[in-house]
Amino acid sequence: MAMISDAFVSKLCWTLLTYANGEAVKILGLPNEIKKLHRRLERIHDVLADAEDKRFNNQPINRWLNELRDIMYDADDIIDECRIEGEKLLNSNSSSSHWAELVRCCYPPIAFLYKVGFRHEIGHRIKDLNLRLDELAKDKADLHLTPALRNDGYKSRISPKTSPVLIEPNLVGEKIEDDTRRLVDLLTKENKKKFPVVAIVGMGGIGKTTLAQKIYNDEKLRDNFNQMPRIWLCVSQQFSDSGLLRSIIKQVGGNPGDAEENEVLEPMLSELLRNKKFFTVLDDVWDARVWDELLRKAMQSGLADSRILITTRNISIAEQMGAIYSHTVEKLSQEDGWSLICKMVFEEGDEQDMHDLSDIGMKIVEKCDGLPLALRTTGALLRTKAKRPLEWEKVLSSSAWSFTKLPDGVMGALYLSYLHLPPPLKQCFTCFSLFPEDYLIREYIFVSSCIAEGFVTSEDDTLEEVVGENWKELVQRNLLQPDPRWYDQMRCRMHDLTRSLAQHIAREECFVGDARAFEHKIMSSSSSSSIKLRRLSIVDEKLEILPDFIIKQTSLRTLAFFHTPLIRDLPEDLFKKLRSLRVLNLSETAIAKLPTSLGDLVHLRYLDLCETPIREIPESMGNLRNLQFLFLRNCKYLHGLPSSVVGLINLRFLDVRDAPLDGLPVGIRKLHQLRLLGGFVSNGSEGRRSGAGGDPHGRFCTLEELKSLTQLRCMSIQNLERVSNRAEARAAALKAKSHLGVLFLHCTLPSSSSDVQQPHANDYKEEDIKKIGEVFEELCPPPSVELLEINGYFGRKFSSWMMTPSSSSLRNLRWLELKHCSLCQQLPPLGMLPQLDNLCIEGAFAVTSIGLELFFLADAGAGGRNGRITYSCCSYFAKLEKLIFENMPNWEEWWWRWEEEDNQTTSLLPSLKLLKILKCPKLRSLPKSLLGHATALKELYITGAHSLREIQNLPSLIELILIENSSLERVSNFPGLKHLRVHDCEELKVVKGVDAVEHIRLDDRGEGSLPDWLVRAGEEQPYFPSLHKLTLSNKIYRRGLPDWPLI
Repeated sequence: MAMISDAFVSKLCWTLLTYANGEAVKILGLPNEIKKLHRRLERIHDVLADAEDKRFNNQPINRWLNELRDIMYDADDIIDECRIEGEKLLNSNSSSSHWAELVRCCYPPIAFLYKVGFRHEIGHRIKDLNLRLDELAKDKADLHLTPALRNDGYKSRISPKTSPVLIEPNLVGEKIEDDTRRLVDLLTKENKKKFPVVAIVGMGGIGKTTLAQKIYNDEKLRDNFNQMPRIWLCVSQQFSDSGLLRSIIKQVGGNPGDAEENEVLEPMLSELLRNKKFFTVLDDVWDARVWDELLRKAMQSGLADSRILITTRNISIAEQMGAIYSHTVEKLSQEDGWSLICKMVFEEGDEQDMHDLSDIGMKIVEKCDGLPLALRTTGALLRTKAKRPLEWEKVLSSSAWSFTKLPDGVMGALYLSYLHLPPPLKQCFTCFSLFPEDYLIREYIFVSSCIAEGFVTSEDDTLEEVVGENWKELVQRNLLQPDPRWYDQMRCRMHDLTRSLAQHIAREECFVGDARAFEHKIMSSSSSSSIKLRRLSIVDEKLEILPDFIIKQTSLRTLAFFHTPLIRDLPEDLFKKLRSLRVLNLSETAIAKLPTSLGDLVHLRYLDLCETPIREIPESMGNLRNLQFLFLRNCKYLHGLPSSVVGLINLRFLDVRDAPLDGLPVGIRKLHQLRLLGGFVSNGSEGRRSGAGGDPHGRFCTLEELKSLTQLRCMSIQNLERVSNRAEARAAALKAKSHLGVLFLHCTLPSSSSDVQQPHANDYKEEDIKKIGEVFEELCPPPSVELLEINGYFGRKFSSWMMTPSSSSLRNLRWLELKHCSLCQQLPPLGMLPQLDNLCIEGAFAVTSIGLELFFLADAGAGGRNGRITYSCCSYFAKLEKLIFENMPNWEEWWWRWEEEDNQTTSLLPSLKLLKILKCPKLRSLPKSLLGHATALKELYITGAHSLREIQNLPSLIELILIENSSLERVSNFPGLKHLRVHDCEELKVVKGVDAVEHIRLDDRGEGSLPDWLVRAGEEQPYFPSLHKLTLSNKIYRRGLPDWPLI
């Protein structure tokens, strides 16, 4: 995460200009010195873009930039210290209006009287910086650097309206389909060798992993390993023995707990795989020992017809592992390469541009040398350019294509994409140099790290939104690869070649690796080197004690630990030595106590202690006036925060979810900058508790303190049953929080409740039931909320703000979960919410019937006016795509009663694609009108509906899954159904009207115990004319083969 000088100087100039005019600096009598520093930086700024582009090929320029960076880092520290001291002086005397007036009139004398020592020292340091900048300015002329036009107001060049959907990684030519089929056939046919290994070999970026993914997800291969473990491991160069073993154990359904020793993990894995057939992919293997000396022994208990697929750049690795076949991935043809570029760049109607640019485009494709990674990143780059020959010629003629000083395997196309990033994105891109190989990177970690390092500025203080847009653009430029398991690209990985480029750019200031490798780097470095290490990531599963050579890195701004679970203690004076730290990540270590010297980290912006056994946070944390991000999620032994935390006035994220806190200290209301508050612990005025943390009297804050936190974007509140009365809830003023988008409201479930034993009214006192209803009545969300979860609410009816139509405060709600609202007998009219696309209702134990009240608010009286219900709009649940009912043991009836004319004019659930009904044992039927309304329904999943006897008449349905429905007798009239899965539905006698079904899966049946509805289906007429695959508990059958059962 090296400093990109152009971006960092822009940020620093903005900071200098801002603070030079602020009272905190004026009171110290330093504004003139800081303005001089600002002017000198502005003069140098003009040539920095040219210097950054030339530094790899020009050592004098590189040295000049390194000197400038040292000055920038020193200046950044000085500005911090000025602001901190100035704010202290202002705050300590802010109660005196006379003092404030005196400050405004006489800044220098006041500063002289009260801070003469600090002012003298800091003034001397600023003058020294100005002298050093003067020297650099003189050298600038000798370096022949070219001034560049600056656009400080950078915005993304990728329009969300014109950008095509992210190109799937399998769009790399037709040959990959043939290769997939051939390798799947090889992996699924019999072989006499135990655990035969098949290898995919090829250079970096050629598509080995893409091919392996297609094989892993191939339907034939999945069928061959049906109900058997399929394992995917990214091995990489610096693999962790215990990390790989733990990953496999989790993937095959085990729980490794806290075990880290191979002696414990290997027998555990062996037992889990005993007598099982499995398929394992070892992606990116660099050392054959990962199989021969680690995994083979642990997996030896599996069945002999298990299979191993590896990807590697080195054919000798495949040979050492005894591969029975090695497939070499070939480069794409120029025609396939141009086709891929066109899919990324051109849209419908661009045919003339495509023709006009084809000659230049084919030359660019030739430069990519048939490598899919190069083609995708180049295509993403071209998408940002105007579709004009001159613009494409600039890309084609770039010197980046022939740049020779890149790491092995990193192609010029990646460097070209990097060079064309604007400075803010270049700076953010280098953040990824600090993550371990193949690390799943969370968007919020990236966002908070960039802000903490000072890589972004925003005049309207929307820093999170700015960095969030940078994340999205890096995804669109194919420099990040979204993990498909996570919604909305919230988690991504980086290709190892792209990561190598980021580390190459950051190499002089950053190091990632284990402690021994870092020591070797230090020992082998030239003693005359002037480069100061600024960022360090330790990835070391064996490290237990922090070595001295790490403690001596006094210029560090970032110190992070990944996969380092054994380190337990930190030296008491550690933070006295690492005083320049901005980012400190100790998550998932074994650290239980922090040194009191934590308070010396006055520059610290980011502190992550998630999933550590930390028991106490030192009071000295209050000195961290610059802290912006504090992560304490899942700290299982932490029961309180120090009272000094309320002095962290710059805090933007405070996450204490899943930590057993007794409460938050009085004074949280002072944290006006909070954007995220996770795990706020409610405490009523009558029930404030003593314990660790809190104020000296052992008290904790109440909901009233939330009132002043007007900048919140995301908040979760727990223990709402502790709130004393509705006035306390009203004091939180949730409805006034105009920026709030995500809200979680939680009550603690009674200790007697579980999946088996549901909460009842007698679990609560009557006065508590009444009180919680009044409390929630006052917790009305603002209209800005898009995601809402209510969990554990035990009022008898939902709040009025949930019972009103779409004009209410929930009009922008997209995602809603109602969990364990155990005493509410009627659900709110959620069909009125115009933007709702995801709804989950779980644990509604008191609900026995669901009717039209779920869709809209009915008139008073029986069925509305004249015995009928009146409607206020023509579409209900207009955008709902996913609907889940779960664990509703008393739900018996789901009905819609429509007049014929209403059926023709009113639309219900028109967008619904997925319906799940789980563990609803008394539900007797589905609404008959579902046929006429849910016309987009594709998937229906029903399990544990023991009173359901019949399911029928859903023409749009494609997949039907029925599990443990003990009374189900009939399934009929699903003309579009393709996939049917049935498990433990013993009473099912009739399955008809499913002529399109292609695959039937019966997990609880063997060839000799086929159900009557399947065996007798052909006696009168063929019920399953399209069926070509039958999956039973022990085998896959395909029509046309000799073993196809008699059906």
